[in-house]
Amino acid sequence: MQLKLRQYLRRLQSFRPHFCRPFFMNRERRTFLKAAGMASTAAASAAMGHAAAAIPASQQQLGTMTLLRSHFARLAGEGFTFLHPSGVRGSATLLHAHPLEGAEDGERSFRLVFAPNDSSLSQDTWEVSHPALGTHAIFVSPNDAQGQKIEAIFNRHQP
Repeated sequence: MQLKLRQYLRRLQSFRPHFCRPFFMNRERRTFLKAAGMASTAAASAAMGHAAAAIPASQQQLGTMTLLRSHFARLAGEGFTFLHPSGVRGSATLLHAHPLEGAEDGERSFRLVFAPNDSSLSQDTWEVSHPALGTHAIFVSPNDAQGQKIEAIFNRHQP
């Protein structure tokens, strides 16, 4: 009796509809990391308030403003400090701030690329600081296999 039940269950498993089978993404690692970065950054960014292009000192606390591309574009070539919740510190130089391809509003949806000054910056959410911007929690991920560039994606697409 038990043998017949096992055989029946095996036969049922082989006829599962396609939507019940495991789903494997057929994408490159980099594309997957970008998508993951956009999703988490968009979720974190959605909770922030609105801000003008100039940042008042009262808003330079962690997560109290909406960061825009223009805030970062003028700081290209400058250093930023990264602090991980575990206490690990790092630093990186902002290489550029570009609008996201296909974004309707390139000021609110953009991509930052940093060159790390050391190897301590890994994929995670870091408290990123700069004297002109204050401190903000930003999710960063590697942009290349060697870890010579890291990026942050701000995707505020409104359907």
